Amino acid sequence: MRFMILLALSIGLALGLGAWTADRALEMSADLGTVEVGPWRANPLGGSPDADPYSRAVLARIGNLTLGGGEGISFRANADSAGRPLMRQCSYGLAGQTPLARVWTLAAYLPDGLLVDPGEGRPGWLVSRSLMRAEDNSAVMTVGPRAAPGNWLSVTGSGEFTLALTLYDTPASTSSGVASLVLPTLTRGDCRDG
Repeated sequence: MRFMILLALSIGLALGLGAWTADRALEMSADLGTVEVGPWRANPLGGSPDADPYSRAVLARIGNLTLGGGEGISFRANADSAGRPLMRQCSYGLAGQTPLARVWTLAAYLPDGLLVDPGEGRPGWLVSRSLMRAEDNSAVMTVGPRAAPGNWLSVTGSGEFTLALTLYDTPASTSSGVASLVLPTLTRGDCRDG
């Protein structure tokens, strides 16, 4: 009986330590192949056959379907341009040019990967083809809980969120195209109480 208890304890310990070290390895390697442009981060090889094994494991763990190399690239921002976490109770201004792409979208996600509730009757994303633009083709956007003139992405609730800027059919999806990218800045505006 003592042998069976020791065997069960050893197997449990081995499985527990193995799962912990695998999870830790995936967390530590999450930045492999990641490109940073201001507050925006992307892995241009994430959906390609050339992706490293750790990137594939991270994508399999979160169940995220990525765009292939020729389809596009998704940039995510968890913080504003000053490095502060994005909070749903704050407003943010996005200003600047977006890279050349046939179409791009901007959406807000919760930490668990679900879309942030935009509120009743409001879309949960902005699409490049339906934005108001300046004469130089730039678009100023606002993300926040309060209505704003122009291009506004509504977010509700409180807590952290992630913005995803996804470029479809773009030269930026290649590793050589990412090097010269300029993406919009994210500037925090006013915040309402939690």
